[in-house]
Amino acid sequence: MHDVIAKQAVAHSFSQAAKDYDKFAHFQHELAQQLIDLCPDTHTSAVLDLGCGTGYCLPLLKQQYAQADITGADLAPGMLNWAKQQHPDFLFVQGDAENLPFEEHQFDLIFSNLAVQWCADFSKVLSEAYHALKPGGHLVLSTLADGTLNEIERAWQSVDTHQHVNEFEAEAFLSECVKQSDFNVEYLDVSTHIDYHPDVRSLTDSLKRIGAHNITGGRAKGLTSPRAIKQFMQAMESFRSDLGLPGSYRVLSCRLVKPI
Repeated sequence: MHDVIAKQAVAHSFSQAAKDYDKFAHFQHELAQQLIDLCPDTHTSAVLDLGCGTGYCLPLLKQQYAQADITGADLAPGMLNWAKQQHPDFLFVQGDAENLPFEEHQFDLIFSNLAVQWCADFSKVLSEAYHALKPGGHLVLSTLADGTLNEIERAWQSVDTHQHVNEFEAEAFLSECVKQSDFNVEYLDVSTHIDYHPDVRSLTDSLKRIGAHNITGGRAKGLTSPRAIKQFMQAMESFRSDLGLPGSYRVLSCRLVKPI
């Protein structure tokens, strides 16, 4: 993840979105279930949901690992406060994926759905997870790669030169980080997931409501003119299909195990 996105901006953006997040995060919820299906069927006594957000995945993880103690960790205090209200039976810790506040060998499973793309150093994320896992423990993770929301990026390129989409690392770089880590790779895949919307406003509003709107340094600082917005909306229509207007997400998913 490029360092033009400051962590405090990320934390603030997602804190502001906490109350609305689950109403609009349809794609994120769909991918969460797919990632849970990827989790190992092994004895698990301690689970960490890293980047837990609103806590949506915590009950799903509890269904999978009924006997486990499950902890939710997130960088955004607003998300954690909301998660605590919605899921009071779980333990919550404010934490940075690049500097985890946990002991060595604390967890059997670290689960992370679409959270660590906001970190500057993916290799550091992997090494921190490795440290916090027990030998034989698993990291099950999804993150976004370059090419995400390319329809929005390409439509805006016909209007102006500002950066309108958050930048993410190249999939080849992310895959290489995984392969160069100390983990053994049990599963690694990069694929495109498409979230369809009836119109442009629905697509862009959904990004804003989940806190994932453009917060890069290259974004336009002032208000975008009505003329530019109209041009952008017209350009987006070139991507319309029978299913609606697409928002494409390039997703790396993996299941990694710490050697015994």
